[in-house]
Amino acid sequence: MAKNLFEVVQALFIPFVLLGLVCASTVRFDSEKLKKRFWKALAILAILVLAVSFLREKRLIRYNQINNIRLLVASLILGLGFTLLSWLRLPRAKTATACTGLLFVACHLFYSIPLVFSLPFHFLGMYDTYFSTMYLAKCTGYLLGWLLSALSAWAVCKILTRSSEKINALVLSSIYLISGFISFVAIVGIINSYYRRKIKIPAGLRKSLPQLITAENIIFFFAILTIIALALAFFVYHRKIHGEYRNPAEHRKLKAFARNNRRLAGFTLFLCLLVWLDMTVIKGLANKIAELSPSEEFQIEGKEIFIPLEQVSDGHLHRFTWTNEAGKGIRFIIVQKKGTSFGVGFDACDVCGDVGYYERKDEVVCNRCDVVMNKSTIGLKGGCNPVPLFSRIENGGIIILTDDLQKEAHRFKN
Repeated sequence: MAKNLFEVVQALFIPFVLLGLVCASTVRFDSEKLKKRFWKALAILAILVLAVSFLREKRLIRYNQINNIRLLVASLILGLGFTLLSWLRLPRAKTATACTGLLFVACHLFYSIPLVFSLPFHFLGMYDTYFSTMYLAKCTGYLLGWLLSALSAWAVCKILTRSSEKINALVLSSIYLISGFISFVAIVGIINSYYRRKIKIPAGLRKSLPQLITAENIIFFFAILTIIALALAFFVYHRKIHGEYRNPAEHRKLKAFARNNRRLAGFTLFLCLLVWLDMTVIKGLANKIAELSPSEEFQIEGKEIFIPLEQVSDGHLHRFTWTNEAGKGIRFIIVQKKGTSFGVGFDACDVCGDVGYYERKDEVVCNRCDVVMNKSTIGLKGGCNPVPLFSRIENGGIIILTDDLQKEAHRFKN
């Protein structure tokens, strides 16, 4: 539950806040016709994003990472245009401002929502059902993440529609810079992972990618701080009654308006607190690495490791560690599939590194991403599966060569 909650908020919080900013800018326009067109276009956009997300998950449309690069680059350009138009506030550019803002948000939503949309399709473990406690807990965290992001967008929109245009433009500029940095880091990461040979990026930038990713995680909190500052300023401003009144009824109306605004600010601060806790405490709990089971003993003669079949023929995960001449421990696992078929692989994968795997209710689970392994695929390449390790069955045992272990020693830190 915790992992799904923070993953959704991390992916959707800033795009949804940007959506709230764009909506606030459009609601301020005095053209009712333009507003109606905007809300219709927004509804169509929501349907399109969900449809594309579903088709991508079902692999009914082709999609690759170059499309994500295009969306992110377009968001940087459109966001800059929308921010400038918000500052200029040109009377004859209302339609252009609304369209630019809508396209800006569309790029972010088409990039982020498909990543989140696919999560529930992978919640179900091998031995779970749709009504199991584990599955329902994951869905609860998932839905709470959507709700928290959507409420944050609504609160930001409501505050900004009741604030000055300068405040609106200032908050938009801050969030745009934050989202722009995150988009830039994502672009560099995608190029480095998928298109390193086709698209050249400076060597210094490539080496700085881990630091950029760390900075990205930190700068996310600046978006929360920006909204906290907005809500606090809004609360303080409405501690007093603003506006003239001619009779007690109008006075009571102004008092009620100020009181409602303070409540709105307080609710926004409460949401920010929840997001902050989600991205710190809950994220820490969700990413807590499970303690790996101890390594078992094995026989070794020369460059051959021998593990008796009877030692690993119980259907459970068995972990072993071989230490090379440099003193580095190289872990590998063995899991019985069916009969005399065994899955043998390193206790590491290409996606999550050397965090290893653990056993949970007869399931083999990745220690970082919580993905449940299909035991029949252990020993095969792909996805979050353990890196395959060559082995052979001979003389009633599994034989593994230390040379094969040494070849993958770089995967383990110590």
